[in-house]
Amino acid sequence: MRQEIQIEKKASEVVQPKSVEEAREAICTRQDLSGADLRGMTLGNITAVGAILRKTNLTGAKLSHGLLIKPNFYKASLQDAAIHNTIILGGDLVKANFTGTDLSDSAIVGADASEASFEGASLRNAALVGTSFTDANFTGADLINTRLAGLDITGAKFTNANFTGARAHNVNWEKALVPPLTLPAPMIQLPTWVWSVLLGGILGVLALIIYALIRRKRKAA
Repeated sequence: MRQEIQIEKKASEVVQPKSVEEAREAICTRQDLSGADLRGMTLGNITAVGAILRKTNLTGAKLSHGLLIKPNFYKASLQDAAIHNTIILGGDLVKANFTGTDLSDSAIVGADASEASFEGASLRNAALVGTSFTDANFTGADLINTRLAGLDITGAKFTNANFTGARAHNVNWEKALVPPLTLPAPMIQLPTWVWSVLLGGILGVLALIIYALIRRKRKAA
């Protein structure tokens, strides 16, 4: 069983940005924003490594067109937020609330989104790759034209989720608590070794991007 970390702060200990500019700076410099109130803030076009946003209130916030590498959204509130056209690489999305969130045209790669809620969220044209969605809730979610590959959906619920035009590879739908009424069509049928080579190449490119970003941040510091 996953050992949860209790994150409880006194009000006086919470880092609370007073403006959008302060919030953007705090996110990009990995300040601990656990429990902060960033509701409705415009925080798009951000490139951040290791952003600490545990239990942060981002309801209605705008985080679109961003690149978030290993963010910590543990139990964060992201209801009705705009996170479209954003790439999330790795990170902790456990028990995060994405209810009604716009994640269209985005990519979630190699993250842990166990017990997260995507109820009524838009994941249209999104890519979900190598991520754990164990016990996640996709009730009423829009997954039209979504691409899904290498996912752990054990215990997940897809009640009334729309998978029109979606395609999947290496997803065991039998492990879902409530599988989709209509399963996504398979992706192009290729030998297993070809998929391994392609995935390895993608991960290599992502590693280079992360390395370049970290080096740039170190030079700037």
